Amino acid sequence: MNKENSGISTSQSDRWYENYWKRFNARENIIKTIRPKCLFWYWSETLNEVEDMIFNKSKGLSRILDFGAGDCRLKVKFQAAGYKGNYDTLDVSKEHRHEYSSISEVSSLYDAIFCFEVIEHMTLNEYVNLMEEFDRILRPGGLLAISTPNPACVISMWSQDAGHKQQYPLPDLAADFVIHGYAIEAFRTRFSERPKNFRDRVRFFIQKLLCYLLGVDYANGIVVIGNKPVG
Repeated sequence: MNKENSGISTSQSDRWYENYWKRFNARENIIKTIRPKCLFWYWSETLNEVEDMIFNKSKGLSRILDFGAGDCRLKVKFQAAGYKGNYDTLDVSKEHRHEYSSISEVSSLYDAIFCFEVIEHMTLNEYVNLMEEFDRILRPGGLLAISTPNPACVISMWSQDAGHKQQYPLPDLAADFVIHGYAIEAFRTRFSERPKNFRDRVRFFIQKLLCYLLGVDYANGIVVIGNKPVG
């Protein structure tokens, strides 16, 4: 029987559960071993802390694909910082010029793929399919960087954008990289500049203390960076 014609709803997450226990075991190990530090990610004309960290990991690579590149802001920053390689962008929006509007159009191999603040707009099945597409076009040893809102943050991701669909806890996202064979690093991100004056530092300290007591996080987002296995 065809589910689409039977009145039975098709699951939007069944593909995620194909590797559930493998991911579960990886997640348990990540919870025990990874202590992701917090970096600051904010609007700026030049590279901020998160962008600078990613730039340093990818500046020597020849080909980058920015999936969900939006207004191409990061591409402009990379080129201004001295990136000389090929930086292609993909986005469904037609408000800015991009090389691709769909990943199905991509046939070339890339040394790095960026996917920042995109997967929260997808179902779990769509995310699983996307990871398979990334595996198809990322060179062995290539770099994959994905960011998404932090479900543990005291500020709910649902308050930010009506288009959000799915949360990705850091241990789950990192575990998914691991079961795909990636060697990973994980970070938490705060969407503001690092406190500079005394008053802001005191306020930030109080926020951190309150979040600790409440069992929530003050970091708005997470970033997982992995290198695809060579063999």
